[in-house]
Amino acid sequence: MSKLTRLAPEGSNGLEACAVVPAESLLPGSAQPVERGAIELSDGETTGGIWEATPYAERFDNYPFHEMAHVVSGRVTITPEGGAAQSFGPGETYLMEKGFTGTFEVTETLRKFYFIAA
Repeated sequence: MSKLTRLAPEGSNGLEACAVVPAESLLPGSAQPVERGAIELSDGETTGGIWEATPYAERFDNYPFHEMAHVVSGRVTITPEGGAAQSFGPGETYLMEKGFTGTFEVTETLRKFYFIAA
């Protein structure tokens, strides 16, 4: 194993249907998103890959990971509780800290590279 992975927006073996967003976290009026993804690294403490979701909105209460994400396509608006909304689009990167509380709204089908650590 080379311990080097080239990340491609379509994943090294394509994107597969997945379900990451729990129905109970959806905001009123939000439909369950259609999700696809590819995990490229997972060692029990960290996970990295590609994730895509159609528009939806959810609430995070005490987000359980540190997450760094790079938007490949689409748009997401993240609003910390008591803070200003920030939108991210193609080519932009965000870092969300463990314990984040607020809303996460995909406004255009979002595809992102992500890396999470507990």
